Amino acid sequence: MNDFVVTMMLLGAVSTGGKMSFWATANAYGLMPEYSGGLVQVGAHTKFDESKDWKWCWGVSLAGRGEMHDGFTFIPDEAYLSGGWRNLSLDLGIKHEAQYFQGAGEYLGSLSVTAGRLAWSGNTRSMPGYTLRLAPANIPFTKGHVQIYGSWGDYVNIDPYSYVQHHLVHSTRFGLIGHIGRFSLTLGLDHWAQWSGTHPTLGKMPTSFMDYLRVVTGRSGGSSSSESDRINVIGNQLGTELVRLEYRGNGWKITAQHELPYDDRSGMKWQNFPDGVNTFCFSFEDKKRWVSDILLEAQYTMWQSGRDHQRLATEAEIAAGKDPRLFTDKWGTWIILGGGDNYCNNGEYASGWTAWGRSKGNPLFYVKGTRDGSLDHKKTVMGVENNRLLSAHAGLGGSIAHYAPYRLMFTWARCYGTYGAPYEKNTRGYEIPLHQLSMSFSAQIPFLKGSLLLLPGIYYDWGDILPSNFAATLGLRYVFKPGMK
Repeated sequence: MNDFVVTMMLLGAVSTGGKMSFWATANAYGLMPEYSGGLVQVGAHTKFDESKDWKWCWGVSLAGRGEMHDGFTFIPDEAYLSGGWRNLSLDLGIKHEAQYFQGAGEYLGSLSVTAGRLAWSGNTRSMPGYTLRLAPANIPFTKGHVQIYGSWGDYVNIDPYSYVQHHLVHSTRFGLIGHIGRFSLTLGLDHWAQWSGTHPTLGKMPTSFMDYLRVVTGRSGGSSSSESDRINVIGNQLGTELVRLEYRGNGWKITAQHELPYDDRSGMKWQNFPDGVNTFCFSFEDKKRWVSDILLEAQYTMWQSGRDHQRLATEAEIAAGKDPRLFTDKWGTWIILGGGDNYCNNGEYASGWTAWGRSKGNPLFYVKGTRDGSLDHKKTVMGVENNRLLSAHAGLGGSIAHYAPYRLMFTWARCYGTYGAPYEKNTRGYEIPLHQLSMSFSAQIPFLKGSLLLLPGIYYDWGDILPSNFAATLGLRYVFKPGMK
């Protein structure tokens, strides 16, 4: 049966500095107030009946956010219809992407900084579109030892403040999972591309079906494209490559994961290694333990295939032919690929990988205007100001007294800005890092047999980029399930 669930939430938020702390708003699908204020949310949804081959579900969620700084904002959060047959499913509308490394509390969010998915963490609002999905399915003749999964989606950017208006977004995910005993190994690709739309000076960007094929295959633009798209690839293309190793014990599992970001061809060829997010998580199936999940995460995005962007190859480099960065473009010109990858920024799609004033992927990639306080979520954001960083993060989850789920987060980052615009330099020209510390504790306290949840949260920021302050939230969520006693 497709039993539906109705939820209603009221939440208040307050900060000593006016602006809410990092972990009060990060990876919350762009719903939480950015400044002291409040949130009201009403939603209903069903889930797939996995006992059937043919299945369907739907969901809708609306929110209203009031802020002392920005006034009232109406947010159409989710509105989708999904249908499926066995391992295949199709989503239509606006739907949240799943977040990984969840702890004990359903409404507390992921324990990971990137929610286990660097390219799309759920740090901003979802886009309308469609997604065709393939859940892990056995590859024939492998006796269940090798599985394949993936998704294919196209979306419309409806952020009215994006530099290129009404642009389209394409997504391709693909992966293989190998199983040997209690071990599993996942190799995956998560690719995204911004294309089409209306540029403020270039006008209508390429939108034909042939341009779409160039987008999904990562090729250079055609004759109607800009010079930059003809030299490189059409649109703004980026993503991650994934390696995940998992071991399942009796009632517990260990996960080790590396996500390598790329923003051009050199990154896809691993020339930007060791950049990426490294995640280690130990998790019990029993979420009522005092400690059920421990997550440690480290980020390094300092290399970016090197400081200098791609250049013409020298005669000596061409003759030697040994440099792995040596590449011939479609005109037969020899070039050295990379670096200066400048993650999540782009020349023509100048808002970069952001929407509604927030990074779409890594929340630690602060958008421009964050440090100097000029950020306005109701104005055009011109990309990210910080994509070169080192960070250490710890997340802890469990249930207080085996009853009330909680999430404890500790994040420290050393930030350098970007290669083109470093945060600080000394008199000798060396970069000076800025430091940032963010902590949070949130809980989910059930009443009335779990139909009423009290959601308290306390947060703290200290450092050189975000305002140093304390913040607190207090929410009340009512969950109604027909037939619930």
